[in-house]
Amino acid sequence: MRCMFCKKEVLNQDKSLGRPISLPRRGIAHSNCAEEDLIEKRIFGSIHITEISLDDLYELRELVKTEIDDRVKHNNEQAEQQE
Repeated sequence: MRCMFCKKEVLNQDKSLGRPISLPRRGIAHSNCAEEDLIEKRIFGSIHITEISLDDLYELRELVKTEIDDRVKHNNEQAEQQE
């Protein structure tokens, strides 16, 4: 079986390309090759970042920043309560 990205044998002893993984409805690949593909296509989870409009991307950025700030604040409050 060959990696769908690099076309090298997946089930061999060389682990430098990562462990073999199955990508549902796509095929088999090395874990490192699949990760590089996701980074190149800018996919996070099931979100295709490149397909989001610029206005929605700005809104998403603000939502993420707000969520991070809230979680950091919550974690800091919990840490202070434990002291």
